[in-house]
Amino acid sequence: MAETATIVDVSERDGFQDEPNFVATEDKLAVAGALAAAGIREIEVTSFVHPRYVPQLADADALVPRLPKVARYSALILNVRGLERALAAFDAGGFARGSYDLVAVISASPKHNAANNNRTIDESLAIFDEMAAGARAAGASIRAALSCAFVSPWDDERIDPARVVEIARRFARGGCAVVTLADTVGRADPRTVARRVAEVSAATDVRLALHLHDSFGFALANVYAGLERGVRRFESALAGLGGCPFAPGAPGNLDTEKLAHFLNACGFETGIDFDALARAKERIVRALAA
Repeated sequence: MAETATIVDVSERDGFQDEPNFVATEDKLAVAGALAAAGIREIEVTSFVHPRYVPQLADADALVPRLPKVARYSALILNVRGLERALAAFDAGGFARGSYDLVAVISASPKHNAANNNRTIDESLAIFDEMAAGARAAGASIRAALSCAFVSPWDDERIDPARVVEIARRFARGGCAVVTLADTVGRADPRTVARRVAEVSAATDVRLALHLHDSFGFALANVYAGLERGVRRFESALAGLGGCPFAPGAPGNLDTEKLAHFLNACGFETGIDFDALARAKERIVRALAA
């Protein structure tokens, strides 16, 4: 039997947040259902940040309670207020605590963290400690994403590997069983990805995931570098949507369809129905054109 690799589709969060137009709540609900019908079992669906910063996801409180219970959902939170909103929204939808994931995000790039979180890295870590304690007390599952884990969006800034390891350890102490290492600007190379995965794996007992963008066409090579070092979770967006509005030059995500084909070719089972995935892509295109 083939080993399983997990695809976490982030089209509705990382994809829609970078689009110029607001995608209607009804369309977001339909896209979630279409992704699940295609075999996507984990969907990052929204972000509980202030609508002033990410207006495309301003309907998070209304969207989450209406989500069909067909997948494991996740949502980003950046502060305690975001945690409270997320818990209330999932509670309103009848989702059991622990049946979904709340995702904390901190960047290894000081400049990007200031732009994305409006705080220093140390300030964000202190807020993470508070959020993680609140999530644990509430019986909610929390995991974490480490943005710019390989390359900075700015040419004059270098990512400190020791800082990446330090942040990952803090996530682990906070109760995160999964930590995603993100190539936010899509410029990482397979050698750097392999080395960073090895460094974090040696320092923590968390399960690692990779979130890859594709500026130079290295994303699938980086997937393979991760597979070779035991990574079995990968984040992607259908049709290669997305980017980061707070990271200059951030391109679209690795395409979910390409990722699934690549994982299957490498001998891993993904559970993807490619005909249904094509229909999900059509549904996303219609939503963006509405």
